[in-house]
Amino acid sequence: MRRILVILLGLLLGLAGCDGSSYTKKGLQWSYDGTPFKPEDPKTFRALDKHFARDAMRGYCRGSTIDGSDGATFEALSDHEARDLQTVYYCDTYRKGQEYWAIQHVRVTPIQDAHAPSYRVLGFSYARDRARAYEEGVGFTVRDAASFEPLGPQFARDSERGYFARAEIPGSHGPTFSLIDAGYARDRTSAYHGHIETDTPNRGPHPVVRTLRGADTAALRVLGRGYASDAAHVWYLGTPVLHADAASFAVADDVTSDIDASDRTGSWKQGRKAAAATR
Repeated sequence: MRRILVILLGLLLGLAGCDGSSYTKKGLQWSYDGTPFKPEDPKTFRALDKHFARDAMRGYCRGSTIDGSDGATFEALSDHEARDLQTVYYCDTYRKGQEYWAIQHVRVTPIQDAHAPSYRVLGFSYARDRARAYEEGVGFTVRDAASFEPLGPQFARDSERGYFARAEIPGSHGPTFSLIDAGYARDRTSAYHGHIETDTPNRGPHPVVRTLRGADTAALRVLGRGYASDAAHVWYLGTPVLHADAASFAVADDVTSDIDASDRTGSWKQGRKAAAATR
């Protein structure tokens, strides 16, 4: 009986190891998600995880050979990142409009200037090496790479500064910098709101960070729908909501309405006083 249990356990572990990999072999033919491909060295080919694989010659992403990679030292780091002895690679997919977005293409990009031996994946699509931080494979400068850590999808910090969307927040205090919620963060002296601006004419999407002037950082509350308040002030996307009554200010529950908040003085829409309804 004990021997049978050991065999069953081994089979279950084997199945668990295969689950999550999109690489399959039928006879002598390897496929990724049902699409056949030919490894450079089929005898040594093996899947590393769902997307990455290697053989004695090369590394692979989603069934595509990574040109110039060293299979002997190739290893997967995340769903998108892998490395060999010399290079870190970022793998993702894209579609073309002229193909009516019907075909998924694989794109593998060596991460420029990344130091492969010290490259570490941190979470929330961030990573670091001995000199820089990275977000979705794009490197950016930080004050202290060794202490860099993400706090969420967009906010991060190191021992000196806070960061939003790869941009340093001037004057921020890294050791006390922390995420509050929904685009708001704070440190020992200030509170901040960050968002990606998409409506600036003749300029692509870019990060905008605003300091909440005069905010009581300890009392600051994120209300939702872009609003935050302390005992005396209200902000919308980090901009003061003038003449709002902080004590009675509340965000509307009905997300389908243009009116997104109200206080004892009336209704508000995106940080501005809403016109009174007429009959």
